[in-house]
Amino acid sequence: MAVANETIIKKMINELNKARDADEKSVKNHIANVQLLCDLMLEGDKPQTEKTSITNAEMKAMIGENGNQKVEPVQRSTINDDDANGDSLFDF
Repeated sequence: MAVANETIIKKMINELNKARDADEKSVKNHIANVQLLCDLMLEGDKPQTEKTSITNAEMKAMIGENGNQKVEPVQRSTINDDDANGDSLFDF
């Protein structure tokens, strides 16, 4: 459900009038509300298919310094016990 720009502008004017009449402490709250309303209006102008790019530094931070190393499989030892049926702890 989209909000009409005229409605958002009326809310901005209302907040600015409140900021004009408010004490110094409350002015920042009213201006922050105006900023949120501005962000709401401007958000509709952004293209929906923005592609985010990852820098080399960010990629290195996610993968680590040695991101291209091959991971070797874990070697398992076989249990040689007369009562054991397999390699698993649950094989009995």
